[in-house]
Amino acid sequence: MIIPDTTKTQKHILYLLYKFRFLTTHHIQKLLNHKNPKRIQIWMKDLKNKGFINTVETPNSFIDNTKPFIYHLSTKARHVLKNNEDCTLSVLTRIYKEKKRTETFIYHSLALADTYLFFLQQKEENEELHFFTESELVEYDYFPDPLPCAYIAVTTENSTRRYFLELFYDYAPAPAYRSMVIKYLKYANSRKWEAKVAEEPLPSILFICATGRKKKHVTYFAKALFEKAYEEKIALFVTTKEKIIYGNDKNVWENVSITDA
Repeated sequence: MIIPDTTKTQKHILYLLYKFRFLTTHHIQKLLNHKNPKRIQIWMKDLKNKGFINTVETPNSFIDNTKPFIYHLSTKARHVLKNNEDCTLSVLTRIYKEKKRTETFIYHSLALADTYLFFLQQKEENEELHFFTESELVEYDYFPDPLPCAYIAVTTENSTRRYFLELFYDYAPAPAYRSMVIKYLKYANSRKWEAKVAEEPLPSILFICATGRKKKHVTYFAKALFEKAYEEKIALFVTTKEKIIYGNDKNVWENVSITDA
């Protein structure tokens, strides 16, 4: 098979779609820190014409022209990304399923990209942000199972802050929140992290809840478990999706602590 040529920037766009699964032109422009949206549109049109990417067709896609296109990888992109050492073959083999993903999954992926942009916006000048999605974590066998939505490391010259991030689906029921707390308590008790990364403490846990009501629910539940154990086995911080995507406040995280009970 003859693979059409791609530029260095286009290869990076393909990797961003590998990382986040679904992105809009707005996301790509921000992720590339590019000021010219027309240039982005030219690159995306070229990638689509060459069969590397495709767009999501929604029931309203031909009615509402104000919404940006949502892109995902097509199977031909595997021939480019397999040469990228940051890509894993087992992830690349599932690209053919992207066109069948549910709307819930797609918008969850877009929200994760928004979350990454939030962290980029909030970081200080002397900090470096590392944001790894599930696609980039499949070979980390000592991480929680199922894998977190993202693993984050914020580094400075003298320190590193580490986090496991969980972004809950909009319609996730209350039991899903409770089971996620239990999952991380079990992971903390397993000491898998300490066995592999002995010199680093367990990463803090970040929950992005769909609503304020769900945030309140998981806060009460986690505090009850902490009180029962007489300690906070995990450092848990919670917020809402609205504060991450639409807010400008840096202090969006609430520490779940028995001292505040």
